[in-house]
Amino acid sequence: MSRSHHDAHPYGRSSDDVRRRDQRLRRTRRLRVAQLTIFSILAVTLIAIGVYAVGELREPVADPGVIEQKSFGDEPVEFSCPGPEAVPLPPGEVTVTVLNGTSRSGLAGDVSEQLAERGYGVESPGNTRGATGPATIVHGPQGYLAAQSVRVQIQGAQLSLDEQQEGNAVKVLIGDGFIGLEEESAASAALEKPVDAPEGC
Repeated sequence: MSRSHHDAHPYGRSSDDVRRRDQRLRRTRRLRVAQLTIFSILAVTLIAIGVYAVGELREPVADPGVIEQKSFGDEPVEFSCPGPEAVPLPPGEVTVTVLNGTSRSGLAGDVSEQLAERGYGVESPGNTRGATGPATIVHGPQGYLAAQSVRVQIQGAQLSLDEQQEGNAVKVLIGDGFIGLEEESAASAALEKPVDAPEGC
């Protein structure tokens, strides 16, 4: 009997063809099993994420019906309240930046020189568009007594809080209603008088 007759498959295919077909079928089955395993893992993961998300949404807040306050950026700085009988800071402990909000050229420089003569530390003067009234003294959370020290020097000055202002540095925004500085003797006497506590203290 010839070799081709021995290798023939009962259905007309050679044993090599049958073997190759079986190998392809096995590879196909392994590929499908791998795909099914991957898809199953992904499905379980997605289900777990969904269950966790739903649980977070349903979790009650500490006080139902109250929207929890969220903070963004830095925490607000605590305001430093003056003690009983506190007086304005001495001029030598205060740094002032004068900003001119009027059309009078050189006004910020003139006021800076006058304050320097009274013992204040002064920074380079400048201009501003935010001035209202005669003058506004901008101070930080720790600078209330520093602002009071400058307030007694300037006629009609008002105070304004800026949480970004640091330490005993203050800004003086001169507006169109600016009159001038108080008499030096009267200002010196005011530096010895206790200040009123600000609102909230």
